[in-house]
Amino acid sequence: MGEEHKDKAKPPSWPESSEYEEALSGVLEDQVRRQELRSAAAPTSGRSRLHAFVPPVLALVSIWLWAFPPAALSPVVPTVPPANQEAGLRIEMFMQFNNIQRYLAENGRLPSDLREVGDGSEEVLYTPQGGNTFRLTGQVGDIRVDFTSNEPVEDLLGNAIAIVSGRVSSPSQGAPAS
Repeated sequence: MGEEHKDKAKPPSWPESSEYEEALSGVLEDQVRRQELRSAAAPTSGRSRLHAFVPPVLALVSIWLWAFPPAALSPVVPTVPPANQEAGLRIEMFMQFNNIQRYLAENGRLPSDLREVGDGSEEVLYTPQGGNTFRLTGQVGDIRVDFTSNEPVEDLLGNAIAIVSGRVSSPSQGAPAS
């Protein structure tokens, strides 16, 4: 038995030892290759330099566009034709006239200001006069319309409803602005 044990402990024969040597040399070669890769500098490309310049360039372009916006980026705000402005003002005054008439019928007196009858408009000025008479003065830009409660309401409206609804393009025979 002792001899059999010695046989097991003896070094491998020549063909077996070459496999061990190949495996050991492969491991050592791999370690040398990995060490060389670790010690070698990281490869640089032109792309990494480009990335460093992109944020500052984009920031400068953004600031330039914010400070000096080109006309193509600015929306064109449509203007309201004067005829439509006047028609809208006349309809607003007509609505205020109806609110004041309803208040007069319910309370037996004129309101002291437009806030008593609801939401007052900045474009319409209300002035109570003697008795149950009042004056409405409306102004939008350069357009001014005056109306007294003893005048016919048709004079106030004119063709404002037709203009606002698009049936008429301009006030042809409506009440003139005063």
